[in-house]
Amino acid sequence: MIGIFREEVYSPNRVEDDAAILRLTAEALSAEGLDIQLVRPQDLSADATPDMTFAMCEGSDCLKILKSWEARGYPVFNSPRAVENCHRYRMLSLIAGTPIPFPKTLLIRTHEHVNGQFDLSRGVWVKRGDVHSTHPSDVRLIHDRSSLEEALQAFRDRLITQAVLQEHIHGDLVKFYGIPSRKWFRFFYHKPDKVNGHPFSPEKLQRTAETAAARLGLQVFGGDVVVTRDRHYIIDINSWPSFAICREEAADQIASFLLDRYRKWESHQGLQRRLA
Repeated sequence: MIGIFREEVYSPNRVEDDAAILRLTAEALSAEGLDIQLVRPQDLSADATPDMTFAMCEGSDCLKILKSWEARGYPVFNSPRAVENCHRYRMLSLIAGTPIPFPKTLLIRTHEHVNGQFDLSRGVWVKRGDVHSTHPSDVRLIHDRSSLEEALQAFRDRLITQAVLQEHIHGDLVKFYGIPSRKWFRFFYHKPDKVNGHPFSPEKLQRTAETAAARLGLQVFGGDVVVTRDRHYIIDINSWPSFAICREEAADQIASFLLDRYRKWESHQGLQRRLA
């Protein structure tokens, strides 16, 4: 079984945290007797044929290899297609029209002129439209047109062609982690000393997060939700976060999930050999 680290470019300020959860997961699997190899994305070879792969990589070269393994029947978690579904422009198309509570959001070309779709004075988030953040300026909160134009110009300068505009929701920011097949879900306030204390239902939050994750095809996920006085809004969801606040517990749960999937795959392979 192979575990693949996340590319450093996709781990801004979290290189060690991301590596730590992968290593702990590998250690838990090794303790169950599995042979685990951890590799960097740049060292990945398409010629390898691992029985199963657990991967945090997000780059197109790595995902292309993982897709080829998946197409040949080798399980990959999270699926490379689910990782791609976390790209903002894909996420928006998958969530649009569903009951999943999501702030007003608009996907635009970075050369477009934005005219009146948002009340900028109330705050609008400007995010790159493809992958999650690789640079501090990939996500900005702006309050006026000049700041908006500056943010879009910065994207154009970096040859980023799409951007997402999302209304700023005033409320309590809550981070969540989940592994639905293990019935495991954790959440916490991002800044517990700066919350309004808006009440919310943990069960409803879990259902919403798991519904969004299922829509994207994620088995191991994290994300952010803003809780207001009367509802909550999913503002982001991503594949295999660092689980920094509950890393040891998460690693055990991920390993149990992977071990279960591996045993099912191994059993299926044995059945196929007997029928051949």
